[in-house]
Amino acid sequence: TVMGRIAGLASGLETGETPIAKEISHFIHIITGVAVFLGVTFFVIAFILGYHWLDAVVFLIGIIVANVPEGLLATVTVCLTLTAKRMAAKNCLVKNLEAVETLGSTSTICSD
Repeated sequence: TVMGRIAGLASGLETGETPIAKEISHFIHIITGVAVFLGVTFFVIAFILGYHWLDAVVFLIGIIVANVPEGLLATVTVCLTLTAKRMAAKNCLVKNLEAVETLGSTSTICSD
């Protein structure tokens, strides 16, 4: 039937990565690169200055762990939840928080 074909087409859609997920992924890659670079740099400096190799490894791990943005996940979740709450006040149900950003960047909705 026609309805069955439409349902099949709708269920077979691939869910791509949302723009906010792409930006967060890009940001995480940058932070990771900077953290690893700084950690290795301090490892080499500590080793050159005569520290024991185990102390240099502790410096390496400490610097990498210190550069992890702990509040990033909480901040993004709170912002998306507040936006979903505002949309719910306007009778718009949001099941996926990442869809809030996609809906927010939509300029035209065509419907029949």
